[in-house]
Amino acid sequence: MELKHSGIAGIVLAAGKGTRFASTIPKVMQLIGGTPILKHVVGTGLASGLNPLVVVIRPDIEIGLAGEGAILANQPPGESGTAYATEIGLSKIPSSVKTVAILYGDSPLLKASTVNNVVKALTQTNAVASLSWAQVPDPGSFGRIVVDSSGIVRKVIEASEATPEELLITTVNAGPCAFRADWLRDHLASVNPSQFSGERYLTDLFGIAIKEGSIVTGHEITDLDETIGCDNLERLQAANLAYNQRNE
Repeated sequence: MELKHSGIAGIVLAAGKGTRFASTIPKVMQLIGGTPILKHVVGTGLASGLNPLVVVIRPDIEIGLAGEGAILANQPPGESGTAYATEIGLSKIPSSVKTVAILYGDSPLLKASTVNNVVKALTQTNAVASLSWAQVPDPGSFGRIVVDSSGIVRKVIEASEATPEELLITTVNAGPCAFRADWLRDHLASVNPSQFSGERYLTDLFGIAIKEGSIVTGHEITDLDETIGCDNLERLQAANLAYNQRNE
């Protein structure tokens, strides 16, 4: 039987090891408001109407009901990075799907409305990709974004590869993004391993699109709580505090 879908699919990247937690509990299974981070993200994806929704996970992670409603795809050992994980997820998505949204499995406070706005920024224009950005006072390890006055993205820089001048930019890559599915399939193989980390970064696709003359656009996230990625204990605590304040 052919899988029914909405025309807009989603991939949740949840295969990170979370070594900064020094815990036997995987990063995406840490708790926010008593619920695993991954369950929050999957719930957001489903509420956004992403169908099918694929969760890319390491085969040694037990997620129980946290992925309920999604299709699970195991990321085998080998290459690393978000581009590689996206390839794994994309293999589970029918070729007839026109748009693919990418969510990060460590971002529990992301709202469905934000996902929808990132997708709309793509589907209502002739862009091949869209991303989300935010203005933050302390960019830290976030990737930097250069956006012109019309909302067109001109440059995306990984923090680990940024120059000292680029690190002063306070417009950052805030997480969720979306692609024309056919363009994504055609270009993922063009992402090479970073010379610094050896990982294949999904964000390199934005630079590839810009270089070939295609349009990259996006959506600004103004609620900075949505941008909290729980990749260490400090950010996990911050996300729990923000979650509790949101639900008071």
